[in-house]
Amino acid sequence: MTEAQPPALHPDLERARYGKNHDGDRFVGFWLELITQARQYRGRADARQARRTLERFWARPEVRRAVESVGVSAVHEQLLDAAAVYYSTCLTDPQYSSTLWRTNRIEPQKLRMKMAKETAGTLALMADSEGLTGTSQILPTLLTDGLLQTLAPYGAEELGRAVAGDPSAVRALEAAEKP
Repeated sequence: MTEAQPPALHPDLERARYGKNHDGDRFVGFWLELITQARQYRGRADARQARRTLERFWARPEVRRAVESVGVSAVHEQLLDAAAVYYSTCLTDPQYSSTLWRTNRIEPQKLRMKMAKETAGTLALMADSEGLTGTSQILPTLLTDGLLQTLAPYGAEELGRAVAGDPSAVRALEAAEKP
């Protein structure tokens, strides 16, 4: 039995996401960059760096070409998929889902809470960056939907608790455009 292949992407969208030589998923890399910045977030300078990350993503020639060819909603759809890919990887990555030199696996509920707190921190960074305008305004929704898709039927409670403890994360979700 063979697995169903996902539908082929428009060439411009495929190039924006995977590069000319298919040498990496740039959309997952975008989320990873923001999440890593959020882990190190300490103040205004970090927020400015996050804003530059958001602006650079949309300014990339391949992304601009994809938006022109297939529309921003298709790019948003791929960003949602990339968020889900990132969070799926977190569930199976032994370094992410373990403690004490990978000898103890984190309990499922604690792992979900870790992922939710990481998401809330990234939302806060995006809000504080003041970069959630235009095509970036939907990013908080895409990130949280990627998390919730990955953790379904769980995750909503953990995300709610993590976001409730961070006013900037709440602000990001309130300001976010809905698809």
